[in-house]
Amino acid sequence: MIPTQKQNHHIFICTGKDCQKNGCEGLKSELKKSLKARNIKNVKIIKTKCMDYCKMSPNLVINGKLLHKCIPKDIPSILRELEES
Repeated sequence: MIPTQKQNHHIFICTGKDCQKNGCEGLKSELKKSLKARNIKNVKIIKTKCMDYCKMSPNLVINGKLLHKCIPKDIPSILRELEES
């Protein structure tokens, strides 16, 4: 077994059809940029298939907390929550 670097936080981002239509790829890109700008390295972003909350897309799950209708404007508050936990 090969040990890997421990990730303290996980962000799951839905890449289902409606989430794609409502900007999940742009949101993912902005999240990555913001994490890098803040030098936050203990976060893993994982793309998922549909989460079945299509009418409230794009959807994220951060450390077990489900977030709906996420937009790039929400990223600072998302990252503050990560830094505080």
